[in-house]
Amino acid sequence: MVKVLIAEDYLELLDFYKISLGYELILAKDGEEALEMYKKHKPDIALMDLKLPKKDGLEVIKEILNYDPDARIVAITAYGYLGPKALEVGAKEVIRKPFKISELNELINKYSKK
Repeated sequence: MVKVLIAEDYLELLDFYKISLGYELILAKDGEEALEMYKKHKPDIALMDLKLPKKDGLEVIKEILNYDPDARIVAITAYGYLGPKALEVGAKEVIRKPFKISELNELINKYSKK
């Protein structure tokens, strides 16, 4: 089964992911936890909110890629100006909130193939 790390501080959205996505989910509520969970579980793909407490998503993307240069990370943001910055630091793609769950599934399938 595909392992997906989701870093999101909005707890209701985490609950939505749990209900809506049919993958093995690893959930993190802040940037520090996301980095820790990535190293512990080595997911197939990471979905990274860019506005996170403790450590922002841009910094976490950089640190994950330093740890694992082959990491597949998709940035998630409601802030359009952050999208290009996420791509600059190494995110594969950016998905803007709000999005359809079908869009998210397509991205997971696209980047989880080995």
